[in-house]
Amino acid sequence: MLNYNYICKSTPSMLAEGTISLWLHLQLHRQKKKTESNEQYQASLKNIGVKPQSGTGANIVLVGPPGSGKGTQSNRLSEHYKICQLSTGDLLRQAAQDKSSDEGKRIRQTMEAGGLVDDHIVMSLIDKNLTKPECSNGFLFDGFPRTINQGEQLERLLESKQKRLDAVLEYAIPDELLKRRILGRLIHKQSGRTYHEEFNPPKESMKDDVTGETLERRSDDTTETLNARLNTYHKQTTPLIDFYRKRNLHKSIDASQKVNDVYQQSLEIVDDFRKQPSYKPLSVDEEQGSVRQMETSVERNDFDETLTIKTKPINNQIEVDTSSLSKNFLFVYNSVTAVLRDRGII
Repeated sequence: MLNYNYICKSTPSMLAEGTISLWLHLQLHRQKKKTESNEQYQASLKNIGVKPQSGTGANIVLVGPPGSGKGTQSNRLSEHYKICQLSTGDLLRQAAQDKSSDEGKRIRQTMEAGGLVDDHIVMSLIDKNLTKPECSNGFLFDGFPRTINQGEQLERLLESKQKRLDAVLEYAIPDELLKRRILGRLIHKQSGRTYHEEFNPPKESMKDDVTGETLERRSDDTTETLNARLNTYHKQTTPLIDFYRKRNLHKSIDASQKVNDVYQQSLEIVDDFRKQPSYKPLSVDEEQGSVRQMETSVERNDFDETLTIKTKPINNQIEVDTSSLSKNFLFVYNSVTAVLRDRGII
């Protein structure tokens, strides 16, 4: 006699082949009931005038070279998820204006001398801003962190606040296209109107369409300056991308696409990553072929939209040799995943 509760709580590998179809039927039934229950609850919220919280809240990092469109996507994503935008450049400029604090004085002196502000000061500013009400739903960093050291410090800061990153989006674009985008920019200084020699040319070469006055190029839009910025970007970003890829947080997007296409892909990736666990490497045993990681997952309560962050240490194989697995297990695993995939569950 089959025990219903045992089958429901079992995994496919624990069951005999004859009960796999029953297990699948029960799992699909439970998934359907859960979906129906949530839909009924969402409908009840609308009936009493409460708007369900959908899509709000995310912790995002945007990475990309100058001219890749980070600024445009940053505005749209922060508005969609109702989260704050944090630019370290803006934070430093605001702090430098505070003439009453020693921190503001140090930042001002460093910036005036053309130096780089110490990472500890930057993290202190970020820490203060994460506690502000506008950041209660989450945050978006545009161009930060730029180095592994900054990434590690941000990781420790978020852990201390029981938070985690949801996604690191890299807006990738060929250097040659970037150069065409940036070096072709033109501006009418008096009005702020912008043009582009190739993508948005004025009616008359180098003349403003409205006033007929001469257009100018930005002072830092030169081949030498751009090459230096791109070289610095690639040197810093390559190891940083690997840092976040190991944590199951990174995804690259082709930024040469249309703005709306980039935006839609960004939403899909963030929403997908929010459902997945992230990993923090703790140690690697090359001889055993295993890596010890800290797994961080976010559980969302569909009824009250509360989030619970859970962490646990796990051991994963660096490379799994499927030949070492039993044929019976592979048969069960492949059968179950094939059915669940066909039903759209995974």
